[in-house]
Amino acid sequence: TTDRTAVTVVEITDPTDANSGIELIDMDAVQLQPVPFLARRVVVCVGAATVVFTSTNLRVRTRTRITAGQVACTTFGPRSQGTVNGLPVRPGLLLAMGPEAEARFVVDACWESIMILLPPRDLHDHLEARQREGESRLPEGVEMREATPEAACRLFDWGKQLTATAAEQPALFNERQDELLAVQVELIENLLAAIGTASNFESS
Repeated sequence: TTDRTAVTVVEITDPTDANSGIELIDMDAVQLQPVPFLARRVVVCVGAATVVFTSTNLRVRTRTRITAGQVACTTFGPRSQGTVNGLPVRPGLLLAMGPEAEARFVVDACWESIMILLPPRDLHDHLEARQREGESRLPEGVEMREATPEAACRLFDWGKQLTATAAEQPALFNERQDELLAVQVELIENLLAAIGTASNFESS
């Protein structure tokens, strides 16, 4: 709807509240260290797309499922360490997930990630409009795709800057949604630039 809140910021201190602040994913979380838990999630709605920044202060195991009607691409911060479905995270890897796909994460302290969600039709239309539909297919299930480290880093940095600005100045996004069109275009360009360098690494 046009009157939805564009920016949501949530501080999570109980892993059982892992779903707080977002409806497009279904997540279960279990902390693996006996210290106070703190995770932060910033959700920014940009047109049909959603950008999600997540960070955590300790080792956590999660099960994350994408809801129907969305595809997701996740890129990881430079200090992020952990595994996705048993595969180690490293610079240059993108996690692509199709609708209703589920991934198992084990992440260490100082984890940061950017997830971009959008309807499959929207992603296909953007590729088709750029005559690039043959360059990248939509993900099926959970796929690790190997991009260039530079492209993956640019996508992460852009997403982190966007969500940090939105968290500090939510009125820029909540009250001036007509101006989000330019942000949406930049989002799609950065996403397509990253996935355009990627090849399939391993699927599960």
